[in-house]
Amino acid sequence: MSDKLITTVGIGLAAASAGMLARKTLQKSWEKVTNEPAPKDKGSDNTDLQEAVTWAVVSGIGAGAARMAVQYALDKRNSK
Repeated sequence: MSDKLITTVGIGLAAASAGMLARKTLQKSWEKVTNEPAPKDKGSDNTDLQEAVTWAVVSGIGAGAARMAVQYALDKRNSK
């Protein structure tokens, strides 16, 4: 394997891990703030649309920003 491929795979794995960690952290924060579990992907009688959309936006932005920040930092470090 080439060094570039290994680096690319490593950056991808680090970014994915950061996204998962951010989502878990947001889930725990959501539960502390709302005193309810974070909505799941499946529709539920206990979850209204506003709560589901709010969770989707918050978790999507948080996980995406974490992935992007890690990928940016690693790309910048490797370009030196």
